[in-house]
Amino acid sequence: MIRAIAFDWGGVFTEGTFNSSAIRALAELAGLAASQVEPAYLRLMAPFEEGAFDLPEFRRRLAGQLGVALEAGAFRDAFLGAVASRETMVALLRSIPQRYLVGMLSNNVPALCDLVRNDARMERIERFVFSNEIGVRKPDARAFHALSAALGVPAEETVFVDDSAANIAACETLGFTGLLLDTLPAFADRWRAALPDLPLPAGFA
Repeated sequence: MIRAIAFDWGGVFTEGTFNSSAIRALAELAGLAASQVEPAYLRLMAPFEEGAFDLPEFRRRLAGQLGVALEAGAFRDAFLGAVASRETMVALLRSIPQRYLVGMLSNNVPALCDLVRNDARMERIERFVFSNEIGVRKPDARAFHALSAALGVPAEETVFVDDSAANIAACETLGFTGLLLDTLPAFADRWRAALPDLPLPAGFA
């Protein structure tokens, strides 16, 4: 019996991944092509998401690798402003009955965690687990163990939603019911199969 439902954040509650949006925003700020920014950005995101440094240090390192000046305020605005909400998934989150415990497991960075926690659209989420706070990222099994510990519900009684096939495969090896969010119609079919008692809100094919 499923007792808990947990979600990733970026790529689930955002249109496209947060990183893809942030790369475009920071490339525009730096006056570079996104393809020039992406390699350095992605190299730095892994330790950033593991809590190795904060946003000012991320800016300093990225600017150094790109060979450009990135003013602190403009950088913060561009980075944190890269979120584009996926309202269909927000509506789904809000529709989950109280009999289910709802959590989040996200590879995320310190500067974004409070924004996500304090977002009124995320108020249905009762347990947040962020990679930078536990020091490990999905698809590492330890991240999913941290989620189960936070929920107090075993993997076998938990559905996990993510836009990454690698993360879904990893959670399923641990006993979770993984639901890949690739396209909304395909995801809707998976949701109905796993949670037939939970109707989907408008917006899903």
